[in-house]
Formats: sequence, C-alpha cells, structure tokens
Amino acid sequence: MVKFLKLYEKIGIFILIVAASIFLAIVSPNFRNLSTILGIIMQGSYGAIIAFGMTLAITSGGFDLSVEAVMGLTSVIIAMLIPTMGFAGSIIIAIVASCFAGLINGLLITKMGISPLITTLAMQVILRGASLLITGGRQVVISQKAFMSIGATEFLHIPTPIIYMIVLFIIFYIILNMTAFGRHIAASGSNEQAAKMSGLNVSLIKTIVYILVALSASIVGVIRTSQALIGIPTMAPGFTLNVLTIAILGGTSLAGGRGNLIGTLFAGIFISMIYYGLNLLHVQIFYQMLAVGITLLFALFIDGLRNRYLETARIRGIRV
Repeated sequence: MVKFLKLYEKIGIFILIVAASIFLAIVSPNFRNLSTILGIIMQGSYGAIIAFGMTLAITSGGFDLSVEAVMGLTSVIIAMLIPTMGFAGSIIIAIVASCFAGLINGLLITKMGISPLITTLAMQVILRGASLLITGGRQVVISQKAFMSIGATEFLHIPTPIIYMIVLFIIFYIILNMTAFGRHIAASGSNEQAAKMSGLNVSLIKTIVYILVALSASIVGVIRTSQALIGIPTMAPGFTLNVLTIAILGGTSLAGGRGNLIGTLFAGIFISMIYYGLNLLHVQIFYQMLAVGITLLFALFIDGLRNRYLETARIRGIRV
C-alpha cells in the first residue's frame, strides 16, 4: 500500500488526465483540435496560478480562503483607477493592496496566533465587503479596450494566460524546490517547533507565503479583469474550492511539509477538463460544482490515507 501511495503521489494526476483525455476524445471529436486543448489549458491556468501560491501556504502548514475576495478587490481597484492612473499605475496599486491583505493574514496568523481558517475567512468577508463598498455594489465598466491586451491576446498563437502560468510555475518551482526559503517553508509546515528550535524565523516565512498567495490571486484578478473589461467586486464566487482542490489533488499534503507544484500545474488542467467534459454533456453549473466538491473529497481521502500509511511505515522503521 505504501508503494502504491508513493507512486500515486508521483503520477496519480497524470493517470487522471490520460483517462479524462480518452473520455473527451471519444465524446467530442473537437477535443483533438489544438485550439480546444489550448482553450482547456487556458481555463485551467486561472486556478493553477492561484494554486501555486496555495501550494506554498499548505506546505507551510496553513491555507488561504480569501483568494477569491482578493481577485475581486484587485478587479475593482483597477477599474476605478484606470481612468486617472492608466494601466501600469492601477495594476501596481491593485497588486500592492492585495499583497497588503496577504501581509495582514500572515501577521494575524503568526503574531496573534489566530488559526488560518478564521483569519482568512474573516479577510474574505472584509475584502468582499470593501469591494462592494468601493463600487456601491455595482460592476464598473472599463472603457479602455486596449486593456484587453494584457489577458485576452496571444503570443506565438498561445493565449497569454498560459504564458503567465508557465512563467509563474517556473518562479514558484524555483522558490519551493531550489532555494533555502523553499526548504524553510517545508520545514515550517512539517514541524513548526523543530523549525523554530533550529533558528528559523517561522513567522517571517509564513507571512511571506501569505503575501505570495495574495500576489498569485491578484495576478489572476488582473487577467480576468482584462478579459472582461469590467471591475467585478464579487468575482469568481466559489473559486476557492477549485484552488484547494487543485493543490491537494496535485499531491500537496494538507498535513504540511510537502508540496508538489508539478502536480498542481497538471491538476489545474484536469479540473478544467472536468468542466469542459460536463459542459459537453450539458450538465448544469450546480452539478459541475458538485463534481469539483466530490473531487476535493477524493483528494482529501487519498491524502489522509497516504499520511496514515506513511506514518505507520515510519513507526515500523520502514524507509519511505
């Protein structure tokens, strides 16, 4: 069983993608078109980008439930400021404001000892309320159509969101797997007390992680706002469920200490394939959300099973 779970951790998501690809190729001949495949990957890129940050948060022993509100805050700030500050200025201010929210999350969790669940859930409500207050509860139309060039164009026939996803994947992969900071993130999530005793500044590490989560959510907020040309205070309701599903399904342990960004990348594509397949079958959005919820439960079941068997193996002295 231990060998099977270790193998699933490495290639499980790829097996799911192959199975989904075979199914989609059978039910939809259009699935074999490059444009369709790129469209699926593009739709999956939004969740994957935020899940890169979420993977770091879960690896550090926490998680962030405020990501969809961060997207909404980014969206309305950009829409409100573009007429006076232009594209660059409004994007910078929106991202800085979102990162500040991540900073507050990190400080409350590390300095005040408030649980990530309560802190980020409260931040979700605060940011959503602030976004609605700023806009008066309405959506803000962006008249500058050139703003669409950020998220609704192509580079070498590849949609720009996919390019952003690849670039951010490389950055986050280097951070987590090739730097001392990444090793410190894993150490903090694996055993926080041991990490503190070894001299690590766990509070600083986790605070930076929550800033990175907010940054990743803010980037997606910029992309989606560019595509819609509308500042949406209630952007992507329920998207946090997708992000958590992607991170956990990709092989990141909810117990902390072990993150899998490669799995996260492909899990984002797999979740997009689920939505595409259900749309082909004309399944209503409510059932699509149900399917994602079931997928999350499956990922949690596998993660819990893996942690239990690996812990048992360690107690018995079996090398894992």
